[in-house]
Amino acid sequence: MFERHLSSCCSALLLCACGAGEGTVEVTAYGEAFIEEGIPADAVDDGWAVSFSRFVVALRDVRVAGATIAVPGQVELTTPSSGRGQPLGSARVAEGDHDRGGFVVERVEVEGSATLASESKSFAWVFAAPTRYHDCETTTSVPDGGRATFQITIHADHLLYDSLVADEPQLLFGALAGADDAGDDDGVISEAELAAADIGTYDPGSEGGIDDLWSYLTALTRTLGHVDGEGHCHAEAAD
Repeated sequence: MFERHLSSCCSALLLCACGAGEGTVEVTAYGEAFIEEGIPADAVDDGWAVSFSRFVVALRDVRVAGATIAVPGQVELTTPSSGRGQPLGSARVAEGDHDRGGFVVERVEVEGSATLASESKSFAWVFAAPTRYHDCETTTSVPDGGRATFQITIHADHLLYDSLVADEPQLLFGALAGADDAGDDDGVISEAELAAADIGTYDPGSEGGIDDLWSYLTALTRTLGHVDGEGHCHAEAAD
C-alpha cells in the first residue's frame, strides 16, 4: 500500500513538473544591412558611403528568460546572413513571456572604408569600452516545446551620429575624414588623428570629458546595442 501511494505521489509530482512547460530560446547577433552590405551614400547626410570589411563585437553575460546563455567570445557581423543574423547559443527555459533581457558588449572592432566622389578614406578602430545593456525593451515569447529568438542587434549607423542626445541626429562622416586631412593626409583615419581633432559641431549632451573625435566616437559605441531590431536597452559602463 505504501509503495503504491509513493508511486502515485511520484507520478503526480512528475505531472506537475511537466505541466510547467519548457522551450528553447536561441540567441543571435545581427548587424542588419548597414553592416553586412554597407551604409549607402543616400542614407548619410553629407553624402559619404561607408562599407565595413570587418565588424567584430565581443559579447558576454547574455541573459534571457532568467538564463545566462553561453556565447562565443566574439562574433563577426559582416558575414552575410540573409537577415537571420549570426547564431550564438541557446538554452532551455520555462515557457511564457520573458522580458528584462540583457548583455554586455565588451569590445568593438571595425575596419572599412568611406568614399565621397573621388575621395576615399579607410579606417581600423578598436573600442575597448565595455557596455552593459539591460532591461531591454522586448518580450521573448517561448512556447512549450517550441523555440523563440532573442536577437542582439548592432546599429552601425550610430557611429555616424552627430549628437548623443538628439531624437533624430544627422549621419555624418565628413568630420572624421577631415581628421586625416588635418593629420598626415594618407587616406587612413587613425585613432591618433581623431584624438587630436576637436569635437567641432558634434553634440555630446551633458556627458563630460568629450572634447575630441576619438572620445566622441567611443561614447557613440555605447549606443550600438539594441534587441530584436529597434528595441532599446538601458546602457551603462560595465566592469
